Amino acid sequence: MRQDTTKKIVKNDEHWCGMELAGGLGSRLRIGGATPKQFAPKFPGVTFIQDITRMNTKVIKPARIFPVVTTDKMVSLASKQLTSLDVPTTNILNKHKQLGYVLVQAKSAWDICRIDPEAVVFITPTDQHIIGEEEYAEDIKQVMEYAAKGHFVLIGVKVSDANIVGGCGNVVYDNAQEGPFYKIEKFVEKPLKKAKTPEEGMEAVKKLLLADNSVVNTGLYAAPVKMICEAFPEEEIDEALKKLLEENPEKTDCGIDPEEMMRRLNAELYVGHFKWADCGTLAAYFEIQKHTPNHGNASIGEITRYNCRDSLFVSSTKGLHMYASNIRGGIACIAYASESGGIDVAVINMEESQEAGKVANFFDNSERASYSYNSENCMVMPSNISDSCKVAFLGVKNIFVFINRLDNGDINVNISANGECINKVTE
Repeated sequence: MRQDTTKKIVKNDEHWCGMELAGGLGSRLRIGGATPKQFAPKFPGVTFIQDITRMNTKVIKPARIFPVVTTDKMVSLASKQLTSLDVPTTNILNKHKQLGYVLVQAKSAWDICRIDPEAVVFITPTDQHIIGEEEYAEDIKQVMEYAAKGHFVLIGVKVSDANIVGGCGNVVYDNAQEGPFYKIEKFVEKPLKKAKTPEEGMEAVKKLLLADNSVVNTGLYAAPVKMICEAFPEEEIDEALKKLLEENPEKTDCGIDPEEMMRRLNAELYVGHFKWADCGTLAAYFEIQKHTPNHGNASIGEITRYNCRDSLFVSSTKGLHMYASNIRGGIACIAYASESGGIDVAVINMEESQEAGKVANFFDNSERASYSYNSENCMVMPSNISDSCKVAFLGVKNIFVFINRLDNGDINVNISANGECINKVTE
């Protein structure tokens, strides 16, 4: 029987620690400009990494949390954002981004092992959403206690959302044995993307949803660091990176996928009792926000809305004011200061969230002032700041954007359907 999770969670073994993966660039969900998603606002006043750190420290001491990043800028962001949560700046591990997802973890495990050879590590992505914090804390406690006995455990959760199942990795396990820890039978990676046809993908998703022995892989793991180090010798990691940089320096990672990690470590499964959501798309990000009761909108930043419904508005730069008029039906309006000192504005149909990487690529690599993909009759109006702005439209119609710098240096971004911009609010 499930233990009572209403009891106070006690910070346990002194060897427990957390590895928080915060090194991704976040091209699918660009809500903070050049600031990667994990350091951008998750909710008003709270970033993704701050939220997951707050939850992890219900079980693991802040002094034992090790954020893992891949650039010097991320080191600065992590230090600034986690100081208030008592995570030491000296704990931030900066790894070469081309190591890739798996070897960044393995290399970080070696660093932690040098600090504490007896450490048991809980590995956490920083860009997901947890519902049920007490259940989450109790699940961490159980997997850490089991992992300390020499096991590598991943946490899976049962979800009913076809988009999550189709867009994430899934785990099929042997539920004939007594739990709560199970043998893994196979991994099914992103069935909607891997299928040859949409019909084939939806059929695979349906089977996973109906199966009583299938869960989504949350990317949450626990293991003794020695176990990870034995599976991935440091010489092998260093040699893989050296070979990559010599032979194919443009390649983004060393090519070891998470399934290989699971096989080397003989991973076992624990089924979590909390609710979980991947926040990799605008649609998922919108879903976790607090919505206005009458109009279903969600906003972060300095936003004024008029006659808008069921849409997302994000202005993540101080002094950047967004005015939105007549935006309806699942549209995301996002504005932020770019690294070059200009303003980037994106207007995206959230049903096409998976294509948002095209917008990020435009902002990063194009010299053009505007970009339109699968959109009709959209226009950027001339202004006194046009030369330093980029505007992208994705899957929308009849949208007009006007950007203007005020005398005090602040910037107004007006986004409207049918060209009507009214600086007043109705909700």
